[in-house]
Amino acid sequence: MSSDNEKAKKKFRNTRTWKTFRHQMNVRDKGRDYLTGNKLIKGYELHHMDLNPNNYQNLNEENFVSLNKFSHKFIHWIYRYYEKDRTIIDRLTNILDKMVDLNK
Repeated sequence: MSSDNEKAKKKFRNTRTWKTFRHQMNVRDKGRDYLTGNKLIKGYELHHMDLNPNNYQNLNEENFVSLNKFSHKFIHWIYRYYEKDRTIIDRLTNILDKMVDLNK
């Protein structure tokens, strides 16, 4: 991502519009991480599901979820693989199911 994009994003995240929207999404999400259900902690991320930089300021509520930092990093990490091979979720589920069975 270009540094110009990053500068524009940072500038937008400092606006009252963004801060108000972020708070509204926190209320909508009941202060919970969408992925884990855990309480959002200071520094949580409001994740844009629309990754097109031209749409960064499009504040459509349906395109956002509140995530703690680790959940946010995980979503971006797994997405890189998922967009190329959606069966990664099946393999991940198989591993997690096996772990649950082994650790009962």
